[in-house]
Amino acid sequence: MAQKVVVRLVPKTRTSAPLLEFSFASIASSPREFVPDARRASTALNWFAERKNAEAKTTDLSRLEVEMTRSDFTKLFQRDLKPKKHTKRLMGRLVDAATFDAPDGSLKIPQELADVVEYAYLPRPIEFYGPSFRPPNESVEHVHLDDVCAALNAARAHREKRTGAGVKVAMVDSGFYPHPFFAANGYKLIASAAPGASKPEEDKSGHGTGECANIFTIAPDSTVYGVKSGPSAASSLEAAIALKPDVMSNSWGFDVDYLTRDELKNKDPNFFNELVDIETILTGAIQSGIVVVFAAGNGHRAFPGSMPHVITAGGVTLLSDGSLEASSYASSFESKIYAGRSVPDVCGIVGALGKTPMKQHIMLPVPADSELDGSNFASGAKKTGWGIFSGTSAACPQLAGAIALFREVRKGTTADQARTALVRTATDIATGKTATEDKAGPGHDLATGAGLANVRSACEFIAAIG
Repeated sequence: MAQKVVVRLVPKTRTSAPLLEFSFASIASSPREFVPDARRASTALNWFAERKNAEAKTTDLSRLEVEMTRSDFTKLFQRDLKPKKHTKRLMGRLVDAATFDAPDGSLKIPQELADVVEYAYLPRPIEFYGPSFRPPNESVEHVHLDDVCAALNAARAHREKRTGAGVKVAMVDSGFYPHPFFAANGYKLIASAAPGASKPEEDKSGHGTGECANIFTIAPDSTVYGVKSGPSAASSLEAAIALKPDVMSNSWGFDVDYLTRDELKNKDPNFFNELVDIETILTGAIQSGIVVVFAAGNGHRAFPGSMPHVITAGGVTLLSDGSLEASSYASSFESKIYAGRSVPDVCGIVGALGKTPMKQHIMLPVPADSELDGSNFASGAKKTGWGIFSGTSAACPQLAGAIALFREVRKGTTADQARTALVRTATDIATGKTATEDKAGPGHDLATGAGLANVRSACEFIAAIG
């Protein structure tokens, strides 16, 4: 059977505004002008239906996803596919990751679709930075979820009946296994799959299962809708948005914010098209009232974490003596894509690099047969259904959990109000430095933004809005 590829096509808007020529600021100020036209999407769908050598479907937000053979792709879009080697940062080191196919230039829209399709691209893979319900004892330095809850001052909010009841949090990640830890605590986790994803309860890496526990430790009565990611980040976001959540937590991204927008467009036009698709989808979600949170990265310069209108999570390490410092594992940077944007906004609890190389990371529940099972255990034990790991992938759902409490306190809490509450009430972090070598100091700084989120104080701030 011939190998298939999936292409995303974005129809023109009703006004034919040239999306790829507009800045993010323009999109943010007039989002309705940048919504793909559903009628044009239908026209393109009918065109592909007549060809009968491609399977096309429209998405919830009027894009198209078209599956075809590699040879048909080359004929239609006049581009060859070449393997692109991808590296990722893992525990502070660059390591090889999966190779993926990428076109050798920007995709050329077929002449017959030139009046209805604005641009197209081949998505790149997302980068993800029967066990007992009780975690095992391990001698390596680590923290537990109860420690995270206390460090963010969420336990006091819980005693004041602020637990996220009635609030929906959507999380796009690697899968969501129904771990006994969730059932034992009465947590509500509902798993679904984005287009092209396998069974949502299967989580080979363990990343999604483990990281969503960070939401529950801050917002134990929220309902978490886990969306297992498919081959397209944009399509996975659409699936999450369709659930109409109050908050979206995204512990993933792309390490590309070391180039300006123009540089990225010239160097990698295919990914530039994907960037525009993702940012218009997320801008529409925020404009509709969803508060969107992203991880800053673990030494990465992460997009979409650098987008100005998302809330971006950095990292603070809770040391064994109870003191706090900027995490040497977490990112901080000035965005190249969005001039004037600094990352992060505020922080959650994240471990640090150490001699092992781990220090003070979080014990989290995972499937017993997953890659993260037994991760960083001093004993080397396997099949326990637990692992020790974090990164800003943990900080992001912690902030999402905090915002779930805001939405319980005040149903109409906006993204700007949530950001303001987190920033104004954060615990200042004045020591330590990040994975990108930025030093924390008194007051707001690049390393930790406003500092460590103080959930109880932020809830009080939201309550005072009226």
